[in-house]
Amino acid sequence: MSERKDSKSRRNYLVKCSCPNCTQESEHSFSRVQKGALLICPHCNKVFQTNLKAVA
Repeated sequence: MSERKDSKSRRNYLVKCSCPNCTQESEHSFSRVQKGALLICPHCNKVFQTNLKAVA
């Protein structure tokens, strides 16, 4: 049971992702990145999707 609790709390961490358009790094929630959701770069305002293999 404790493993499940720990994994749930890990999902709330922020991870750094680099934008493929401007190559700037920005922080996004781990759960969003893991789900493969579309992310918005705060620097250039472009929508992008991360490569899960690069993050994991």
